[in-house]
Amino acid sequence: MSDKVTLRACPYCGSMDTRPALLFGGPLPWIDHNDGGYQCRQCGRTAVPLDFDSLEDLRAFQKSIASKAKVDDGRFMHIPIMPIDTYSLLRIPYIDLPIAQVANVVEVEWDGGYRIKGRKERFSRYWRAVHSPRYSAKEIALLDLSGIQDGRPNFDVLKTLIKSKYQVWLDLGVRDIEDVFDAFAMDVSRTIIGTMTAPSMDVFEEAFDLSDRVVPCIQYAGKVLWPSRSSGPSDLMRAVSALADIGFEEIGVLDLRRIGRGQGIDQSLLGTLSETDVGIIYGGGVTELEASALRTAGLAGAFMDPFTPVIGDLIVEEDRELPEEDVAPAARPTPRWTTAPSE
Repeated sequence: MSDKVTLRACPYCGSMDTRPALLFGGPLPWIDHNDGGYQCRQCGRTAVPLDFDSLEDLRAFQKSIASKAKVDDGRFMHIPIMPIDTYSLLRIPYIDLPIAQVANVVEVEWDGGYRIKGRKERFSRYWRAVHSPRYSAKEIALLDLSGIQDGRPNFDVLKTLIKSKYQVWLDLGVRDIEDVFDAFAMDVSRTIIGTMTAPSMDVFEEAFDLSDRVVPCIQYAGKVLWPSRSSGPSDLMRAVSALADIGFEEIGVLDLRRIGRGQGIDQSLLGTLSETDVGIIYGGGVTELEASALRTAGLAGAFMDPFTPVIGDLIVEEDRELPEEDVAPAARPTPRWTTAPSE
């Protein structure tokens, strides 16, 4: 029996012609130091490569890059937020059902932490609704609530859920640069680093040097939320400026006070953010009605609230049209987690 072959490719252009990016001046001055990044000979970029199990998967990814590049320039991004409840899955030693039938996208609101409330839906149903031709979301923002709040991301579950390598923006509660590597190892399109889990601005600087597929996200609740007062600036615009100074061209701002409450967006906050020179992806109270206002204000995109009226209606239609699950059974996951840093 032949050994399984893993195909490694550039996340930007899909080329397999990559090589380790070696840095000189490591622990020993006469030895090269490999920081885990790879340089693509075709496009010249440096990043963590993607791994594929088959040539068919690789070709599908390369095809998606070619089609996606045609619409990327100048487009306004609308990215549905999908909070995933993996708390219960961490407590189940064996799972016999497909993961997509067990994991739930949940409705949340902010109350000193994400609080699960109201509606929930199977991941597979929600996924089909937002990727259907009637909604046509190009990306989704997957929030692992267990990882964000407790520092215990369920890697096995997340990897099973992430089907399309170029569509998922993942927030697993990044607390150090190793978490960034863990996220890209699951073949996500982009890794979200939120201020409320980042211990300092150093994490953003290290991540920026690693890959330009990292998206910083300022979590805001009247002030910028950080693990401690010394982690970073509490003033919103100072935080935006600090991240822009690092070099980030796209910065997420999530108004936690509005998410899941059906109150719409904070117009004064929108006005302030529209005056910045960087691309702001705004979230918190955003439904399809507010998306046009964000585009008109010159923002780069929107993080859509979970279970907007349109998405909710599409899920109901999906339920009527697809009464039976069509997701292949997943391997039983063995829960693992990282330790949350002390306060």
